[in-house]
Amino acid sequence: MDNTGKTKTYFLLMLTAAIWGFQPLCIKWMVADWSPATITSIRYLAICAVLFSFIWKKYGYLLPPRKALGSLLLMGAMGIGLNNVLQFSGLRYTTVTNCTLISATTPAITSLLAVFWIKERLSPFSWLGIVISFSGTLVVVSHGSMEVIRNMDFNQGDVLCFLSQVAWAIYSILGLKVMKQVSAVFVTAWAGFFGALLTIAYGIITDDFHVTVLTGLPLASYLYAVFLGGVLSMVCWNVGVKNAGPSIASIFLNLMPVMGMCAGWFFFQEEIGTTQVTGALAIFAGVYLTTHSYELAAYLHKAVCLHK
Repeated sequence: MDNTGKTKTYFLLMLTAAIWGFQPLCIKWMVADWSPATITSIRYLAICAVLFSFIWKKYGYLLPPRKALGSLLLMGAMGIGLNNVLQFSGLRYTTVTNCTLISATTPAITSLLAVFWIKERLSPFSWLGIVISFSGTLVVVSHGSMEVIRNMDFNQGDVLCFLSQVAWAIYSILGLKVMKQVSAVFVTAWAGFFGALLTIAYGIITDDFHVTVLTGLPLASYLYAVFLGGVLSMVCWNVGVKNAGPSIASIFLNLMPVMGMCAGWFFFQEEIGTTQVTGALAIFAGVYLTTHSYELAAYLHKAVCLHK
């Protein structure tokens, strides 16, 4: 991937992280009216309807290759069904702080799975970037208070949130393989469709699927989650995974707390102090280090050779 391609890919991933960083607030406004299973399934059915319309107009057909169906079904189960339901369910038992910190482990989880599953290799600079980015997330979420970290009480909700991140990592790695056969739009649409159907089945079995009419703020939140957090962001994410790889793409997810911090300042007048700014800068530094690790390694090697 050349420099122009990298710039476009990283922009798409940053845009995705920014949109997803605001989305938990939308989910919070929706969850009073709809259950997690209802939100997930109805949202993705709408996303798929938009994407299928686009696919039909552009390609003239809808069905993906038969050999890709199994992977797309598994992607739907992992990235749509399990990821959303486990995280939403986990939030019933744990705090947003715990959930956000656990989400910050996604780059490490994805990278470890990628190393063993698809033999992806990251440089020491990349791993250092992951650590720095996680540390920045820790500072932002805890507001720099060790007391907050010491008082964290891990429970079953944290386990569910952690498993949701594992499911998302599997979704991303599977997506990299499937997108060698079909486009990112096909992958997003069909994985979303399968995930929505599986989530509806889960909701019916557990009596957790009930659709009511949304109005006002919950309706606006739903539209945001469909068109920005869904259609736009899911396609951008899969394009980013295809171009940059699952490990590099996942590091951008640590930008989400920064967006959440900005949303809290804008909507709720929450104060942003030096500690939060420092944490945000650490996140950006970690992302930069991870995405430019090979260039930095080459520059360091050149500098050492010149010194000798």
